[in-house]
Amino acid sequence: MRAPSRSQTIPAPVGGWNTRDAIADMPDNHAVIMDNWFPDTEKVTLRRGSIEYATGLTGDVETLLEYVPLTGSGKLFACANGDIVDVSDSGAVGAAEVSGLSNDRFQQVQIGTTGGQFLLVMNGEDTPRTYNGSSWANASITGPTAASLIWCNLHQRRLWVGEKNSLDAWYLAVNSIAGTATKFPLAGVARRGGYLMGMGTWTRDAGDGQDDVAIFITSEGEVIIYAGTDPASASTWELIGVFQIGKPIGRRCFIKAGADLVIVTQDGFVTAASVLTLDRSQSERVALSAQIDKSVNSAVRDYGSLFGWQPFLYPRGQMLIFNIPQSGEYHQFVFNTLTGAPARFTGLNAICWGLLNDEPFFGVNGAVHKFDTGTNDDGSAIAGDVLQSFSYFKTPGNNKAFKLVEPIFESVGNPNAALDLNLDFQVKAPTGVASASPVTSATWGVSKWGVGTWGTDGQVYRGWRGVRGIGRAAALRVRVSDTASRPSWVATNYTYVPGGQI
Repeated sequence: MRAPSRSQTIPAPVGGWNTRDAIADMPDNHAVIMDNWFPDTEKVTLRRGSIEYATGLTGDVETLLEYVPLTGSGKLFACANGDIVDVSDSGAVGAAEVSGLSNDRFQQVQIGTTGGQFLLVMNGEDTPRTYNGSSWANASITGPTAASLIWCNLHQRRLWVGEKNSLDAWYLAVNSIAGTATKFPLAGVARRGGYLMGMGTWTRDAGDGQDDVAIFITSEGEVIIYAGTDPASASTWELIGVFQIGKPIGRRCFIKAGADLVIVTQDGFVTAASVLTLDRSQSERVALSAQIDKSVNSAVRDYGSLFGWQPFLYPRGQMLIFNIPQSGEYHQFVFNTLTGAPARFTGLNAICWGLLNDEPFFGVNGAVHKFDTGTNDDGSAIAGDVLQSFSYFKTPGNNKAFKLVEPIFESVGNPNAALDLNLDFQVKAPTGVASASPVTSATWGVSKWGVGTWGTDGQVYRGWRGVRGIGRAAALRVRVSDTASRPSWVATNYTYVPGGQI
């Protein structure tokens, strides 16, 4: 007697990309592959696109500099071919505002003084520059060798700077952008030697205040923490401790994210709040990137010496983006800042990132592109690929003969998804071809799509597709190549016969 068929619904992989867990032991809402799909709280959605914004630059854009005024619109500058060029407006760029620089790899900080709001930038080879909202000038900092200054940070209203290949930090007077800096040597504190990669601020009380601590990070992975406000006074400045983490990757190895400091290391993407309370051997377990640390570690091993590593916070899109350079291209490991779920973005080829008026931009060769806009990459289709984790459908010891699958999408047009059912942890090569779709209602599979709306401009697209295969576990792979519809995958219905009967 033929066993009755059964149906089960599996939610979309909102838990994100997972390269940590065994493929046979992942939660149902995770994904073995997740390229160009972003995990929201209730669905996964194909990422938005990008468009060429500023053109006419020469060479690789290796830094984007943002200036934020007290009122009005901000400014964005691109650094390429030894020039600093205003790219605040779209279209062909004008003449360079600063020329003849030795390299385009700048660190930056903004500070407010009695003289106004200033952007300070430095690259370790040229005299640091300042921008006051209308013009650029050489910074006037004495004490250290000015042209060797390569990192900067604003901490407790003081500007801190450091020279390349040095364990000395230097600080200015409160609310100052110029003047004679005072040396603060750390050679006697850093036990493993090396040099300072930079300095950050960790906010322990969830807001700016006197509880903020200074974090100095060395090239050898030592994190030196001081608390206080005035480094010249022993009563208001004290050493909290020295901690060991993985070696930092790249000069742009950390970013302030909320109250915490996120650091890019050999051991993954770690936060100050978590890693500094644990031994390094345990830090990988609590890393922000723990779920994809296998992929992070592989990228560090293969490409850690390349320029282009950069964490970038995009609050408006609820994204924490880590730029990953590879041989001739760039990928991004992206985290939902609300859920922590990761994904990978491809096809953007971004060398560096920056914000302008809360909008994200990235630099490429000869141009600056605006991100998270539209539904294609400057006219090219966005290729989305996601393989959900394998599910036993609550009966791990039993075979199932799979008959039908019905993925449910929300989209403004036909997703034209290519589907492949993978069985028993075999990740097979895709067979179908995903194609870009016009923004129209359409039929797909065996039932009509566009059967309702879900509180957005998109429609619900659903339709059964026949599949064949017997296995204990199954996973659906969904691929799209889209220029217009930007679909979201909500859930999938499966129909199968239990017990392996056909």
